[in-house]
Amino acid sequence: MVTAAELAAEVRRATADTPYMVADETPTGFTVQIDVVDQQWWTLMKRKSLAASFQHVVTVDAAAGTYDITDKSMRVEWEAGIDAGGVPRPVLRGGGSFAKGTFVQRSFRKEYGMDDDGHVGAVVDYSFDSNEGKRLIDGPAQHLGLTKTMNNTARFGLVMAVIGVVSALVAVIVLLIVL
Repeated sequence: MVTAAELAAEVRRATADTPYMVADETPTGFTVQIDVVDQQWWTLMKRKSLAASFQHVVTVDAAAGTYDITDKSMRVEWEAGIDAGGVPRPVLRGGGSFAKGTFVQRSFRKEYGMDDDGHVGAVVDYSFDSNEGKRLIDGPAQHLGLTKTMNNTARFGLVMAVIGVVSALVAVIVLLIVL
């Protein structure tokens, strides 16, 4: 019987020397996310103007020998300064978005300009693949003999999809009978 603490310890070893960390440990799970406390990765995020956060929330059912991963994606956007459209005026805007479930997120950003040393080149060169974090969890989990299951959000989505398909089929059958 593998516990959440045992899996967290294995994932912590797998995340060494990566920008990921294990956080928010509970008796039944933990979270894998970018380590924004580590100065090395915080500097990367700040200098590259990254405003997104991606987390993998892991839940372990020790008795069943299973685990699931729920992905959480958050984005925060803000702007402060002077609005240059028309008459200059002070501006403060903010916004954000949140998504939860099972999904794949890939992004990249490349900007060219002058760096701190005055050389022209890529000043922002960043890529992200959410599967990278999942692999850091799946490898140790499989090594420990855990079986991956569907998370509750994905289960709910699947049930809603089945209900939608069945409702559409019933509607088509009723239309065919009436016509």
